[in-house]
Amino acid sequence: MKTMNKIQIVLLGAVVLVLSSCGDNWLNREPYGGTILESQYQKLDDKLEGSLRGVYSMLYTYSDHDAFGQRSIDMYGDLLSGDMALTSKTYGWFFQDEQQETRAERSGYMWLYYYRMMTNINSVIHTVKEETPILDAVNAYGLPNDGLHVIGTDGDTIYTYTEAEAKMANYYAQALTLRAFVYDKLINFYCPTMSHIYYDGNAATGFYITTYPAFPLYTEDNYQEVQPMAMLSEVYDLVESDLETAIAYFDAFRANVTRENKLMADINVARATLAYACINKALLASNYDEEMPLVKDPMTKALKHAEDIIFSGEYRIIPNDRLTMTGFNNVDDESWIWGEDVSVETATGLGSFFGQCDIHSYSYAWSGDTKVIDKELYDFIPSWDGRKHWFNDGSKNATFTLCPDGKFFSEKCKVKTLEDYKNLSTAADDLDREWLSDNVYLRIEAVYLMAAEAAYFLHDQTKAITYLDAILSERLDWENPDAATEYEAMKATLVDREAFAQELYRNWRLEMWGEGYGLQTFRRLNYLYRYARSGGEPDKVYRGSNHLYDKSKPITYTDEIYTMMIPSSELNYNPYMQDN
Repeated sequence: MKTMNKIQIVLLGAVVLVLSSCGDNWLNREPYGGTILESQYQKLDDKLEGSLRGVYSMLYTYSDHDAFGQRSIDMYGDLLSGDMALTSKTYGWFFQDEQQETRAERSGYMWLYYYRMMTNINSVIHTVKEETPILDAVNAYGLPNDGLHVIGTDGDTIYTYTEAEAKMANYYAQALTLRAFVYDKLINFYCPTMSHIYYDGNAATGFYITTYPAFPLYTEDNYQEVQPMAMLSEVYDLVESDLETAIAYFDAFRANVTRENKLMADINVARATLAYACINKALLASNYDEEMPLVKDPMTKALKHAEDIIFSGEYRIIPNDRLTMTGFNNVDDESWIWGEDVSVETATGLGSFFGQCDIHSYSYAWSGDTKVIDKELYDFIPSWDGRKHWFNDGSKNATFTLCPDGKFFSEKCKVKTLEDYKNLSTAADDLDREWLSDNVYLRIEAVYLMAAEAAYFLHDQTKAITYLDAILSERLDWENPDAATEYEAMKATLVDREAFAQELYRNWRLEMWGEGYGLQTFRRLNYLYRYARSGGEPDKVYRGSNHLYDKSKPITYTDEIYTMMIPSSELNYNPYMQDN
């Protein structure tokens, strides 16, 4: 599972990963491996490949113990939404997110992180367009429809691509996918949801998508010059165009290019990114009409691309008998579409997701900064649902009550049976001090949820139930002899649209807990949800009583704290944003 010879490159310069001081010597540790970039880069035969690897390395670039790339940003959102709770504070990492101060405190890091990645991606795309003949060939002859061959209507070969051209086409598709991924993340964090932004002509008040200023839009043609604010519609147009082009290139050349590992973007990463972008683009207001182009068009596209992944048969939902045995720590798992194989060279120690959340690793979670599932959400898990075992019920070790010790645990924990899972140790001598657990970026279960949501909003209730059931039928509690009966009774209620909406929302929050979907799920779907809390206000989610901050308080998706602020450094630097 762990490779020892990965080449890590970041074009911004030579970087050595160093864990910062935590203020407590016993919790400090030097990393196992560093990354010396420039010399490795110069030795590469294929500089374009090196540039792309540099972009991928930014997904897990370490800056601090609460700033370690995409998985730290996932945590910001899950804590801000309240689905993840910080229940104790010894060192203080992520406490500002627990305090719901992410909007101001994290915006600078996320902005710089994504725009640095964008610069490198645009450099790759620029190089492909300017220094390789692949795009000229595609413009002249079209994409291959028979391996490397472009076949005319008369059956004759019009053009034959070389293996080198196929490789360049794949690099181009990867870069387009990554650029769309970054812009989609920026939309999710820095723009209000579509419930608050309307297309022209569809609302008497509020912003329009065509006139809402999102953020500067950089492409391969302008990335070296400061750009003005782009309208949100322009950003979405680029995201969709990039991904549709990437999918076409991946598909046309896939027989001649081998995906080396799951860190590399491929056609299914592109499809899922496009499906998720379309789901978030759809105008899901309480009075939505499924025939409105604002709903029908993006949801139809989302369903199509989600189904393409599902029907490919390349990935498998985690089966019920392995629900508490994966630890979500191995990129080779059949449910993982996209993820990082953490090695000795790339491990970032305490500054990592497992270094923050896994009580079976030598971690902050184990030593005093425990991250757990929100108690309100936990209490809403029904008795038939085996995912309750993902979280510590407090009977074995009350110190870690509701921590995710059954979902996320170290790859050192060789769990092969239920008995192994039940006997996982948190004794100091048994802790993992290597932090080689892998990072998940995308699972097939998220794709099924996208398909279920898209079908629901297209009023195809039968299909929506089918996709949700594909997950839920593999989530029965093996300790409850009545689980199957109870589940079938619940499933029968899903023909009711409000009941389905609640179950869809619950499953986005529960199935994807800790994987970075919490904030956008809350912002996108909360208005549909009728929270069944006794004495609670309708349409509001309550933070659980186990939060350190604002415990048991209602929160609403319309609050501005859930949309990030453009940092002052950008406002001061970018002349287009300065007041005249």
